[in-house]
Amino acid sequence: MLDPLGLIEKHRRTGVLIDANLLVLYLVGKVNRERIKTFKRTQAYTREDFDLLEWLVSCFSKLFTTPHVLTEVSNLAGSLVGRERLAIRSLIGLVVDEMEERFDASRAVVRDACFERLGLTDAAIAMLCERGMLVLTGDLELYLALQARGADALNFSHIRSLGWS
Repeated sequence: MLDPLGLIEKHRRTGVLIDANLLVLYLVGKVNRERIKTFKRTQAYTREDFDLLEWLVSCFSKLFTTPHVLTEVSNLAGSLVGRERLAIRSLIGLVVDEMEERFDASRAVVRDACFERLGLTDAAIAMLCERGMLVLTGDLELYLALQARGADALNFSHIRSLGWS
């Protein structure tokens, strides 16, 4: 398995799929960096984590997503209120316009071995990875499942520990 820099270089032109929690961090940071520490869905992260994530996103020529990830992001970010909610929904629209959406039918995803353990969104991600897609995730359970499948995956916590920020 390649190291993080090797995986970034390998997939620089082909792109990366960002999991829902990291995509929420990215969006909240874009709307208001100061909210990262106080927003329930991002408080485990810092502004420096956002900077690192923003740099990682910039390393790739293409971003992938799934309908499941986008639904989860919309629901998680939807707990913001007022102007921030409007701003993040507007930003979601802009980001979605630039992403390439890939998916398998949910009836296939629920038959995948990961579904019972990881749920619909992560099982859908795991199925896509079998086609050579890189995933950036902050979810250790998803990361380990991808590793077990021999898929290319970056664990954001591992990257944070490298002190790249």
